[in-house]
This record gives sequence, C-alpha cells and structure tokens, in this order.
Amino acid sequence: MDKIDKIRDKCGVFGISSNKPISIQLIIEGLRLLQHRGQESAGISYSEDNKISTIKGLGLVDDVFKDNFTKFVKNGIGHVRYSTTGDSSIEEAQPLGDSVISVAFNGTISNYYKFGTFKTDTEFIFSFFRNRLNNLISSAIPDFINLADGAYSLLILLNDGTLLGLRDPRGFHPLTLGIINDVIVFSSEDSVIKQLGGKVIKHILPGELIMVKDGEIIYDRIIYEDGLPYSTCSFEYIYFSRPDSNIDGYSVYIARRRLGEILAEKHPAKGDIVVPVPDSSRPIAIGFSKRSGIPLEEALVRTISSVRSFIMPTQDKRKEVLEEKFGIVSELVKGKRIILIDDSIVRGNTMRRIASMLRSAGAKEIHVRIGSPMIKYPCYMGIDFPRREELIAYNRSEIEISKELGVDSIEYLTVEEMLQAIGRKDLCTACFSGNYPLKFRYDFKELEKVFGK
Repeated sequence: MDKIDKIRDKCGVFGISSNKPISIQLIIEGLRLLQHRGQESAGISYSEDNKISTIKGLGLVDDVFKDNFTKFVKNGIGHVRYSTTGDSSIEEAQPLGDSVISVAFNGTISNYYKFGTFKTDTEFIFSFFRNRLNNLISSAIPDFINLADGAYSLLILLNDGTLLGLRDPRGFHPLTLGIINDVIVFSSEDSVIKQLGGKVIKHILPGELIMVKDGEIIYDRIIYEDGLPYSTCSFEYIYFSRPDSNIDGYSVYIARRRLGEILAEKHPAKGDIVVPVPDSSRPIAIGFSKRSGIPLEEALVRTISSVRSFIMPTQDKRKEVLEEKFGIVSELVKGKRIILIDDSIVRGNTMRRIASMLRSAGAKEIHVRIGSPMIKYPCYMGIDFPRREELIAYNRSEIEISKELGVDSIEYLTVEEMLQAIGRKDLCTACFSGNYPLKFRYDFKELEKVFGK
C-alpha cells in the first residue's frame, strides 16, 4: 500500500466491564493489539468511587503506559488514535470526557461542524451526551443517531461504571462484543478478543446499542433501522484490519487472498516472480501467485524499526520513515520480470520509490497489480485520504499512472471484482466511486474546507 503521506485510518477502541476489580493491563494489552489502527496517541478512562479518571498521551501504547503501570478497575475504555479531524495533540487524544462521562470512538461524524464551534467530532459527541445524561437510552442516543451522520463505533463510560457500545446504522466500521475470563469486552476487532484468550459473543450489528455493567449485559437492542443498506468500509478488508480478524462473518485473510486470485484471473501479467509490498499485501500476493502459478518471493523486506509511515503527523517525518522502510533482496530481483503486488495506491510516493529501488537492483520489468480499485475521491467517514487533486488515480488512466510511477504496467481491480472477492455487496465504495452513503445532502466543497480534503 502507498503508506507514505496517505490515509490515516480511523482509530481503535477497547472496553471492559467486570463484577470485580481486575488489572488495567487488560485494557492496555487490548490497545497494544489494536496499535495498527492508531499510533499517534493512546488513552484510557475508568470509573472509581463514582468518578471517572482519564490517562492519555502522545505516541504508542507502550510510550503512554509503562509495564509498571498498575491499577485495578472494574470498567474502562481505551483508545488508539489517528487524527482524522483535529490535530495530533494531547488535547485531541481520546478518550474525551470529565469526571462524569467519557467517550471514545472510531470513525468520523461528517456533519459535526453544523452543531456548534467544536474543534473535533469527538468534542461534539462528548458535549451532546454530557448535556443529555438523564435520558441516554430513552432519547439521547436515538436523537444522536438521527442527527449525527457518518461513521461511529462508539464507547461511552459513565461514572457509575455503566458502559455503552454503539455502532452506527450504516455499520461503517466494526465493533465486537466478547468475554474474557468473565469480563465483558468491546473491541474494534474480534482477533484481539481471541488472542487474549476470550470468546467472541457477537459482531455488533449496525444500529445496535449494548449496555453493560458489573460484567453483565443489561441492555441489547437494535435501536435504529431505516431500511437503508449497510455500508461497511471496504478498506477494513483490503488493508486496515488484522488479517486474522473477521468482520460481520467475513474473514479478512480469505478476502485478501481472494482479491489476489481475482487479480490474477482478470488482470494477469507475464513475470518471473510475484513480490508483495509488506505487510498487508502478502495475502493478496499469495492469492495471485497460487492462481497464476508464478512463484512468490519476499524480495522486499520491511525494516524492523519501520512504522506505518502514513500515520506520522508531518510530511518531513513521513519522508524520514520512508527512507528507511524497505530493503531489497537484489539476488531475487536482478534480471527478473517482477509482478509487484500492493493493496492500494493513493498519492504514489511509496510505489514510485519502490519501483526506482527495484530498477536499481536490476529488475528487467516491473508490472504492478493492485488489490483494490482506483482511489479517486476523499473519504468523509473516517479515513484521512487527501484531496482528490492529490490522488494519483484522479483523472488519470492506468497507462498515465504507470508512466508516472516509472513501471511497465499497472492494473487495478474494478469495484465489482473487489466486491466479488470480499464476498459481500454491502460495502462502502465512496473512495472509488464518489457515491457517499450518507444520510444528508452536502456541499462537498464545504466538506473539503472543513476536513481539509
């Protein structure tokens, strides 16, 4: 994937509810396992003695919470963040709240700016519920769903220890309920629950609200249905989620492998080896290799110290990360026709540099195959794509893009081919098609101004 100065995913959330105090390290470990969803900041809120406390900071989970951090709590919510709105600062880090209520969510409220002078959509969410505490279930949450447009997998913690989980009616991003040693947990991805030794209870449905307290489910109901189709984010399958995750009953790994298989069927290339761009492209490359019969080689090596460069807060920082990101096994590349597999391309910076490195290592030909459709439009539902003018596929053909990148050819999946591979039709394809599955009409020039894209 073109990870340099590109998309920043929404975020990741994790919450717990127990009938007895347990180590806060469970929340910390849950956030560690969701670290791929956000690396700018991390935080935890917990309630104790009818008061909420919050600890958060900039950086990775281990930067914010040291191994010797000990606390025993009955409940809490945690968050790892990319700044899809607002700044990369401690003020914008989540969870956000006070001593009475705290909120953490994954997504973007597309119309938050219409409801006041809020700096971020998180601030809008907190303010909305802070002013409606006495009627959360009866009216506040239904009213919020009617007003708020966009994506939100949301956790709300109250000072009495009540924890609520809500997934937006379109189901843009996943939210899972599970149990770990009698502790009820919410997680952005089910793989985290399983890795921590727990059992998945359910994939929370779009429009579903679940309330837990003292380790028991006290409310579970779909509180909003409008008959419109679900629109789960395609990129959860293509790139963002862990390959061992399952979203709404569809395996992420199997979906990625199928992307590669259909890529080989519909967009073949003559080559000597198939080379994945680490790491999320590996299953796609495996599928392409198996279906095409062309051997797969790990000719690109990600440096151990590298992080997801697209989450770095400045262009200079992203360039610094990119310079040290990949190594080339030149013995595998020299004189070979390379079929280079990536999951997506946004601006093209990473792919351009990789192509140059492969040429320098002696590659005879470079044929790029992409396991997603062309990204032509920005996202207003939780992914920080740049302006459309900065997207390499905007108003360019595949031939023009190949020349821009310095490769011999490039081909993408179509939207229909992608849907076929993933196995579900109810996916959001707005970044490919420009058709946004939002409730309200928008002046997209206004959205570009508000969101900077």
